[in-house]
Amino acid sequence: MIDYNPNRIVLMRRLEKMPQAKLSEKTGYSSALLSKLQNSIIPFDEKKAQRIASAVDYPISFFARSDEPMPPTRLTYRRTSKTSIREINAVSAEYEILSSTVQQVTRKTNVKPHLSWLDEIAPHRSTVLTVKEINRIAVQAREHLHIPYDEPIVNVTRALERSGIVIAPMHSSGEKADSTTSEGVTCPDYTGSTPVLGYLNRENTGDRLRFTKAHEFGHLVLHRFRKGLDKKQKEKEAHQFAGAFLMPEKAMRTAINKDSTLSSFVNLKAGWGVSIAALIMRAGALNIIDAQRERSLQIQLSMRGWKKCEPVEVEVEHPLLFKQMMGKAFGKIISPTEIEINSLTASYELGVPFRFLDLWADGLSEGMREIGIRENRFSNPESIST
Repeated sequence: MIDYNPNRIVLMRRLEKMPQAKLSEKTGYSSALLSKLQNSIIPFDEKKAQRIASAVDYPISFFARSDEPMPPTRLTYRRTSKTSIREINAVSAEYEILSSTVQQVTRKTNVKPHLSWLDEIAPHRSTVLTVKEINRIAVQAREHLHIPYDEPIVNVTRALERSGIVIAPMHSSGEKADSTTSEGVTCPDYTGSTPVLGYLNRENTGDRLRFTKAHEFGHLVLHRFRKGLDKKQKEKEAHQFAGAFLMPEKAMRTAINKDSTLSSFVNLKAGWGVSIAALIMRAGALNIIDAQRERSLQIQLSMRGWKKCEPVEVEVEHPLLFKQMMGKAFGKIISPTEIEINSLTASYELGVPFRFLDLWADGLSEGMREIGIRENRFSNPESIST
């Protein structure tokens, strides 16, 4: 007999930002009954699990899982001051399910990440790191990833994936597609074998997405063991790491001088794949330009309307590792970018709706289509509860 876990009802509601009244409407169960279910006052049996699963388009196996909860406080979560509590709950719920799914697929495929070096270079002391120390750690990270210390990173996503870090796009959790305020999330003190780096707001520019991934990678490196820091300091350090990782000091000192013009930063963006604003800030952080010059350049950036839309398009990078892991576990790898899986088997075995697996893998082909079976996918960034 299968035991169904009432905590998964709460987790699903967090992910879908679904009020209890909405779930009541979808299932026909009263709010009072749902409260009793979620608080284990009455049994969560197969009949009730199937009814809820059908109402929200989840596999019933989702409600049978007993994965260890991941408190939102364990996550480093790049977001703006406008981010709502509902969005925080949705993103943390999705990351919890994503991370658990990645560990399942890792075990099924016997993938062995090569990440012992992360523990070797991760600082342990709880005091604040200096810019110089962060620069040094960023250089060490480049060395372990086999990236030359003074050259642009051609593809940030691929560099991290080659070491075994899963990078996955996540469901856009803003109230509307254009109001998503979340950008990235990870768990530095991960306990599974495979760390997971999630990114949101997939409509962002290529340079901003590269910076977000480098920022979250910074959390994985800098905050693996350091528990005593407040959130503001962690964010500051991860931001500094992203700058050092993407724009190494020696190369920046060669490319930029105190009189560098805005036009020269435009040219640098094309070569380094980072925003003009980030290049100016990095030059200021390294004292290549003084505070007055940095402010002047930022004003020029604003006056030209480049704060919201910079010139020079940086190509958006697409992840491959989780896609290929899914192909190995549940189907076949047709090409590095095309994977065909048995969607019903994958969804049931992992206990995750196919639309999320498809999204996290950045696109999957279904092997069941020839017999007329097609799973739902996300056609827009809004959740099913809206």
